[in-house]
Amino acid sequence: MNNIRVFFEKKGRAIYISHLDLYRVFQRAVKRCKLPVWETQGFNPHVYITFALPLALGVEGVCESLDTKLTEDLNPEEVKDRLNSALPHDIRVLRVGEQVYKPTEIEKSEYEINIDCDFSLLSDFFGQEHIITEKKTKKGISEIDLKPFIELIEIREGFIRMRLPSGTEFNINANLVFDAFEKQYNTEIVGMTIKRVGIYCKNGEIFA
Repeated sequence: MNNIRVFFEKKGRAIYISHLDLYRVFQRAVKRCKLPVWETQGFNPHVYITFALPLALGVEGVCESLDTKLTEDLNPEEVKDRLNSALPHDIRVLRVGEQVYKPTEIEKSEYEINIDCDFSLLSDFFGQEHIITEKKTKKGISEIDLKPFIELIEIREGFIRMRLPSGTEFNINANLVFDAFEKQYNTEIVGMTIKRVGIYCKNGEIFA
């Protein structure tokens, strides 16, 4: 049994596919290209696929990954080509490799945001001592200060690069940050695209 990690991108129209539907897309692709993926045992067996870090709806991702198990030895390039032959155009496998880190070791995600709004307001927003907003949790709605969790790497007219907490323990969705901006300034962002470009582990290494 070979454990593998499949790295892929989710772009274009595919950003509006929910996480559950994404699982179904890959499940169908595996069967369509006849990839020898291990199936779970029991009353209702299904293809074994797990995603490291689900992507928020409407967000583009170029560093997404899933784990699976092969029942036969296959070349990584063959796995990549077979999956791409069965996947929709906006979901592409980039590479296939070994599982280096566990998903539980993930700590942060890096995003690139192209945004059309008043740059002076954005500068003021990120320069605040506190950024208070509401966040939905398992226990309900709670108030949270986003400021300590935003790692701003670059900000200029029309573009922002930042890192936010991600993983099994705590997550900040990039959309939550800009929802807080809109509420604070009583404005609406006309155009914005969010792209996840990196996933990092607690040791600072890129998730692989």
